[in-house]
Amino acid sequence: MFLRDILSAMNQRLLLVLIPLSFVLHAIEADPRVVFLVSLFAIVPLVEVMGIATERLSTRLGSVIGGLLNSTLSNAPELIIGIVALRNGLGRVVKASLTGSIMVNLLVGLGCALIVGGLKYGVHSFDRRQLRSSGLMLVMCGFCFIVPAVFRIGTPQGTRDLSLELSFILLAIYVGNVMITIFDGRRTSQDATMQSAGAKESYSAGRSLAILGLSGIALAGVSEAVTDSLIPATRTLGFSDTFSGIVLLGGVGGIGEVLTAIRFARQGKQELVMAATVGSTIQMVLFVAPMLVFTGLFVGESMNLSFSMFEVVSIVLAIIIAREIINAGKATWIEGLMLLATYLILAIGFYHLPDAVVARDQSAAEGNSIPTVQPGAQNL
Repeated sequence: MFLRDILSAMNQRLLLVLIPLSFVLHAIEADPRVVFLVSLFAIVPLVEVMGIATERLSTRLGSVIGGLLNSTLSNAPELIIGIVALRNGLGRVVKASLTGSIMVNLLVGLGCALIVGGLKYGVHSFDRRQLRSSGLMLVMCGFCFIVPAVFRIGTPQGTRDLSLELSFILLAIYVGNVMITIFDGRRTSQDATMQSAGAKESYSAGRSLAILGLSGIALAGVSEAVTDSLIPATRTLGFSDTFSGIVLLGGVGGIGEVLTAIRFARQGKQELVMAATVGSTIQMVLFVAPMLVFTGLFVGESMNLSFSMFEVVSIVLAIIIAREIINAGKATWIEGLMLLATYLILAIGFYHLPDAVVARDQSAAEGNSIPTVQPGAQNL
């Protein structure tokens, strides 16, 4: 049986108990700190199941399409987290979680994968020609955050309209990117099918897709439990909303990509590593961010693509470093260590950043009046 093979490969059967337990604790409104920790660890076995199902599917359809499906389903936590937060009136936290997820994907996910793969295989080699379009897509994703931040200077009242227009463009590019990926993956799928025809054991694509779908649904449910318990739990710990959204909430949303990238790096599958990190980031910006803008419009919560200066700088830095690694075509564990160091530097900065400074910058981003500093107050 397929599920039995998954469980034996995971060696984490005990963690599967945490999945229904997280649902029960969330339903009975237990201590938010307990719900948060249980739900966080419940994500681990679900991500492992998705990684194994993606591996099986890649042998049938090719690594390109398999990676596309994995990155799409693994972005479910970010989308669910954003929708729940918007429904609770936490638009600024949603932006922080998107920033954190991008940082986790490009810095933590890719960094851990390079360290694990580099220590085991020595050097990671990437096909620069195949990843050139991904590098260009990353740069365009950065533009989508820079343009609203720049044009709000002259027309602060138009930032929401600009975000809506950009959202339509991003969704159109997302559809085109998916179609191109599927079209280019046909040749790979034909070669993979021929290679897997003589394999001793094979699993149908339909069964693998079913496992991916069920795992994605369960992952979305667990992510909702994490989201509802995160803010109350972190408030008791004394963390700021900005740090909680970027580091904790963004980390929860991106933990799937991190674990999946480590799994693929351990197996020496560099193409799937890049699909789980870079490809997932691209899909997050092209699909998740526009959908959250439309969701904010629907529920009446302020949500746009005009992020604070601190968030834009962090996103651009992560994109620049990831693009450099793609252009180099090779990477060792040293590059992975530098990626993790960059994330820690940014996380420390957000930890010491007061919410008042972010709120003031965000007010300018949304076209609201900037709060004045009272005489004698510290000018942050």
